[in-house]
Amino acid sequence: MANPFSFGSPVRGDQFGDRETETRFLVRRMTGGQNVVLTSPRRYGKTSLLLRAVEEARRNHGARVGVASLLRCSSRREVAEETTRAVVDGALGWMVGTAEQISDRLRRLPRVMPTLEHEGWRFSLGPGGQEQDFLADIRRPIDLLADSARDGRPVCLVLDEFQQVAEIDEHLGGFWKTVIDDLPGVSLVFSGSRRHMMERLFVGTGAALKNAAEPMSLEVIPESDLVPFLRARMASAGRELTESAAQLIYRLVRGIPHFVQLLAAAAYDDDVELVDEAVVRSAMVQVLTRQRADLAARYEALPTNQRKLLRELSREPGRDILSARWLLRSDLAKTSAERARDALRDAELIELDGTVGWRVADPIFERWLRHGLDLDLGESIDPSSIG
Repeated sequence: MANPFSFGSPVRGDQFGDRETETRFLVRRMTGGQNVVLTSPRRYGKTSLLLRAVEEARRNHGARVGVASLLRCSSRREVAEETTRAVVDGALGWMVGTAEQISDRLRRLPRVMPTLEHEGWRFSLGPGGQEQDFLADIRRPIDLLADSARDGRPVCLVLDEFQQVAEIDEHLGGFWKTVIDDLPGVSLVFSGSRRHMMERLFVGTGAALKNAAEPMSLEVIPESDLVPFLRARMASAGRELTESAAQLIYRLVRGIPHFVQLLAAAAYDDDVELVDEAVVRSAMVQVLTRQRADLAARYEALPTNQRKLLRELSREPGRDILSARWLLRSDLAKTSAERARDALRDAELIELDGTVGWRVADPIFERWLRHGLDLDLGESIDPSSIG
């Protein structure tokens, strides 16, 4: 039987854990012409949530929804091409029909050249054009999406990894504010995983999109919701996960959805009928052992001062890591610690937790820093030390 847990790619169907409240909220906004800015650290299930909400908006409300991922975009041209794909192939469904029908529809986008590739349709812009022209190329498919709402169906465009806009062009944020002002009937969902960059666009003084969208922060799923989900998924595969073992899975990886599913999948791989706490601890050791080369490479690529700070944070998170006590423990001067903190934050290797302060962002990396630095020397990790 296939492993009942899924990680790495967006999860769908029965493998999607809870998030019912968040899904309902997004669907209401998507189908009500309202804008949302969704901010979430990586691995919290942001994309899975978006895809679930898009699916429900389409199925239950007849909404036309396009999903554009800006993660790989590095220029205005690429933003225009990805936005065109999301609207034309996703929301409007123009790429279905005869070649003549498709060609006739695309006459409304004169510079667009579609090609059918293995992954699906790809849209590129014709040669020529200045940077300002690409703003028109971004805007044109959104205008078409807005026009399609004349039949009464809701329309929405989801822009995932929107923080790329801040890196591409300082003026792009203002462009999207113009789109919002001109097309109030189009719901725009701005989604990003790098909080400090999203804040530059939506929160800070002079932010181009300040007050342009309703903020939504994605937190971890409560333990009271995720523990029953884990036990039910394990039961669907004919095995029993004890309640205390499910709670341990949640606690070891701080409830972060990606890592919860990863550790649960590793526990399932142990191939025992009863998955208890000992099995979960053994599964964590297996995860650390399998990932040791990648984790070691991540660590070794860092400058010495960043390594020192990471090691200390893996042992004990802290709020005031520039205090004399912390500087003594980490063997760092105050200016060195400050630079290391800022670099690790910008690289998303540490985060500021509202409860405990600064900590290692990735719980598997944190565990490896705490238990697994000697794995490459031939030593092993005692599962009972995983607490």
